[in-house]
Amino acid sequence: MGRTAKVCIGGRTWAGLALMAAFVAPAAADCPPSLEGQVQQAAQLRAWTQDAARPAAPFQRVALSLADCLSSPDPALRDELGFELLSAWMRAGRLTPETLRLLRDRWLSVLQAPPDAPGFHAPFAALALSEVARVDRVQPFLQPAEREALLVAGASWLRQWRDYRAHDDREGWRHGVAHGADLLMQLALNPAVDADGAALMLASLGAQVLAQGQVAYQHGEGERLARAARFALARSAWSAEQVKAWLLTVLEPARGGSWDARRLRLAHNARQFLWPLYVALQEQPDAGLRERALPAVRQALASLD
Repeated sequence: MGRTAKVCIGGRTWAGLALMAAFVAPAAADCPPSLEGQVQQAAQLRAWTQDAARPAAPFQRVALSLADCLSSPDPALRDELGFELLSAWMRAGRLTPETLRLLRDRWLSVLQAPPDAPGFHAPFAALALSEVARVDRVQPFLQPAEREALLVAGASWLRQWRDYRAHDDREGWRHGVAHGADLLMQLALNPAVDADGAALMLASLGAQVLAQGQVAYQHGEGERLARAARFALARSAWSAEQVKAWLLTVLEPARGGSWDARRLRLAHNARQFLWPLYVALQEQPDAGLRERALPAVRQALASLD
């Protein structure tokens, strides 16, 4: 169905499935979705979730149409109808593994395509893929190679993403960095992901901590990155020295130099990441992780003063 893309991180070669463009949402988007010629209303579709007697087939057909909503410039269609319904149906176990695979393939192809100017589709594809990853974590259905392809694609996309638009009062959310972090968090929580996978995720999360100095995060991006990093650190089994080296690399651009606007943004973003990570590690029950990670985080915070 596609070609193999390879990424080398930490001496390990990762093979990810580069999906063909045929999986991209059809040109004639079906949003709002229709079923048997009738447009389905949002309230009607929300009621389906609670209807235990409703057969499975309509969920599968409508879910594939709802996927088209994730590229809509209308936040009512994109977020409230498309994503919220798909998330509710996935969490309620309404979608079959076959449907989930079709959705995963479609959204992976969005991440692998060049970004579109409006900037909605890829961030919401990443957020929807976080729900696919959650289903696989709670009730595994992906094969190891499929899970690895999801990890590689999500990590690669987040590392390269450069659209830092978050929220607009008229257009709603884009929030690509936060959504990409959510995808990696769900993967980091999965016991099937190994230490090498966690290292790949930490490299990608770290690449977005400072937002390349382009913006000062204002919409919780640092907290979402920190939350994902906490679970990836737990999965990584890194030593204290490895955690320290990672943070030194991530935060190097925020140290030294004059306090111009760019450095102020870098220092702001560093703190937006480090403080939530520090609190999460303090509260986390794994004493070994606290011992390995907390000293490095304290040192990193002190280095920004």
